[in-house]
Amino acid sequence: MDKTFCVFGDSVVQAAYVKVSWVDLIKGYLEEKYKDDFINLFNLGIGGNTTDDVVARLKNESLARIPTSFIFGIGVNDSGFFKEPLKPIVEKERFVNNLEKIIRISKKLTKDIIFIGLVLGDDSLLQPFPESSQGKSYTAERVKEYDGLLKKTAEVNGCKYIYLFDKLNFRDFQDGLHPNDNGHNKMFEEIKKYF
Repeated sequence: MDKTFCVFGDSVVQAAYVKVSWVDLIKGYLEEKYKDDFINLFNLGIGGNTTDDVVARLKNESLARIPTSFIFGIGVNDSGFFKEPLKPIVEKERFVNNLEKIIRISKKLTKDIIFIGLVLGDDSLLQPFPESSQGKSYTAERVKEYDGLLKKTAEVNGCKYIYLFDKLNFRDFQDGLHPNDNGHNKMFEEIKKYF
């Protein structure tokens, strides 16, 4: 039987900055675990994406692939801010509404929906994030808040949620925002337990 996994998310899902990401490692793990099945895994991560972006593209990109499972790694960018710390890029209420929309759309294709918990390194390096031309900033406190909202929304809607926040330490990030090779390995070790 074919198994098709669609992994939606941001730059930590896309992971163009490392040779082997947690998504790559999960693909190899699933191919080994389900040897008798054909595994399709689509990495649909796009750097900078928020839940707004995933809501906008989820239906069309999913219908093109018909997944048997969804994995979402999204939310850190939602929690960020430009110059005004009290104004997140995606306000909390809209973040939760977006998550609920993502779940509703996904459930039309499969009930196997997993949300990857959020991770962040040293937030003193991220105020602002040096690679942002617009002064995008992040705080660990706000990322934890959004992670809590993610966990609650996933569980209330019967989806899996994988807690990761304290599984990585500051040395597991290359720039405070993006996990390095070691960070991706640690993420994989936690995520694989759910398959």
